[in-house]
Amino acid sequence: MSIATSITGGSSSNALMDLLAVVANPDVYKAKLDALDAATAENKKYVEAIAPASEILVMREQIKAKNAEADVELASAKERAAAAVKEAKEKAASLVATAQAKADALVAAATENKAATDALMAQAKAELAAAQKATADAVKAQASAQAKEQALSKALEDAAAAQAEAETVKADILAKHQAFVEGL
Repeated sequence: MSIATSITGGSSSNALMDLLAVVANPDVYKAKLDALDAATAENKKYVEAIAPASEILVMREQIKAKNAEADVELASAKERAAAAVKEAKEKAASLVATAQAKADALVAAATENKAATDALMAQAKAELAAAQKATADAVKAQASAQAKEQALSKALEDAAAAQAEAETVKADILAKHQAFVEGL
């Protein structure tokens, strides 16, 4: 609702006529005053709204500034996190490489030890087979030696018996020879 420049609502600016119109019809004047009060109240709302709106604009600028600060902090945190992740990956890669090198060295050492153990095992098996053959040969040689000892013992007994018989024959021959010599 707009406010007219004259009390009657027209655009004339004759003050005397305005005064006569007010005196002649006070209800029109009261209605005009009520319209003026309503327009003032309406405008007052806009004026009051401007103050909170300016506060909102200030708060909006503060929020923008805080958001900018938060964005800077977030970017910094992302950079620190990326650096930490990169460092962790590098350390993990180094640890994996070191562990792999140690594992490769252990596998190589184990392979070398297995080859040496296999060679020793083959040598031990060959020596065991040789020892078993030597034991078998020794058993055969012992059996052969026992058989030869028994044969030698029998031969010695036979020789002793033959010597005793030869001594008996010799004594008999000597006795006959003595008797012959005496008989001459």
